[in-house]
Amino acid sequence: MFGLRNYELLVSSLRKQGFNFSTDWSVEANSRTVLMRHDVDFSVDDALLMAKFETALNLKSTYFFMLSSNIYNLLSKRNRDSVIQIKEMGHKVSLHFDPTAYDSLELFLEELEVFEKIFQTDIDIVSIHRPGRFLENNNIDLFGTKHTYQNRYFKDFKYISDSGGKDVSLSVLEFLNSSTEKVLHLLIHPVWWVRRLSTPTLTLNQWRNHHLDIITDEIRKNCKTYEG
Repeated sequence: MFGLRNYELLVSSLRKQGFNFSTDWSVEANSRTVLMRHDVDFSVDDALLMAKFETALNLKSTYFFMLSSNIYNLLSKRNRDSVIQIKEMGHKVSLHFDPTAYDSLELFLEELEVFEKIFQTDIDIVSIHRPGRFLENNNIDLFGTKHTYQNRYFKDFKYISDSGGKDVSLSVLEFLNSSTEKVLHLLIHPVWWVRRLSTPTLTLNQWRNHHLDIITDEIRKNCKTYEG
């Protein structure tokens, strides 16, 4: 929705004020650091495009992917290869956990094990999809694994999010104009930034139409009698 050029301008505005980008979530709370976080709710393809763009900007981010998504299959070869490619660029890859997908939080441990094994990584922080009660009690423990809605990341740091297609530019500007010395925890969903359209609905419709083409392609590959 906002376009990659505007994303570059956002990154530039932070760098001009002396902020550095990091994937180290143990950073000191009073350092001039941006923890750029990408929750991948819709498209691994968009995440890969964003990661390549960031790599060209010499910027490293943390990408959180879902194993329980109804929209994309993280274990497909196409998506698996894309996540590995993002990791090989030097970005951090981790788990975007949806607690509403299960009756028990203990299933988190199974997702954690699967993700670490497939992508050969040790997870030290995860993000929560549809956080709900995690916002009512920020410090719910995930069996010893840190998550991005704990007080340290959600309250002690400055948290800004583009959820729902919200334009974060003004919030970032206000943060830069304040005298507060805090880490900036910035949540950017790639789906809003890799294309430039005027509303969230138009952005998602364009994303949907693109993926209908991909689905049609897969149908043709898997059913020789398909005439669509």
